[in-house]
Amino acid sequence: MALNKSMHPRNRYKDKPPDFAYLASKYPDFQQHFMNGRVSLNFKEPEAVRALTCTLLKEDFGLAIEIPLERLIPTVPLRLNYIHWVEDLIDGQKQPRRGIDIGTGASCIYPLLGATMNGWYFLATEVDDICFDYATKNVEQNNLSDLVKGAFDLLNVKVTSSLDIILLRWNSHTLSQR
Repeated sequence: MALNKSMHPRNRYKDKPPDFAYLASKYPDFQQHFMNGRVSLNFKEPEAVRALTCTLLKEDFGLAIEIPLERLIPTVPLRLNYIHWVEDLIDGQKQPRRGIDIGTGASCIYPLLGATMNGWYFLATEVDDICFDYATKNVEQNNLSDLVKGAFDLLNVKVTSSLDIILLRWNSHTLSQR
């Protein structure tokens, strides 16, 4: 796990990396990915990265998510950096903020973290039907439907209030499907 000096100062993982041994003792799905019983994780194995992401979100943020292996598996420390950078830019915890996440992905990680950490409202958009279905399920199973709304197609979205946050991560794979 790449934890270094370029991480945001408030990132909980900057000076205290996750305790893999503790997490493995608490989360069987995570424990099964240790190599030869050692406290080491193969970051080239998508199943292991997914298990780590799901474990960190559950342990540190109380979020339960599902992510398909054939879609992007986000790393929590990096996504947390972005949330903290946005907080810095908009003085994020002073009032309710509204944002749109264009291309939210299956995890819906930015809206979930923003809603959980700061009470931010998000419209999460996605054009990939598999990602959209997973994102919707992830929002619903974390009881965040009041803060995070989903839209399948950005072209049909009508924003009725001002936005403080706009996140955009299109990729060529997604665009070629349109």
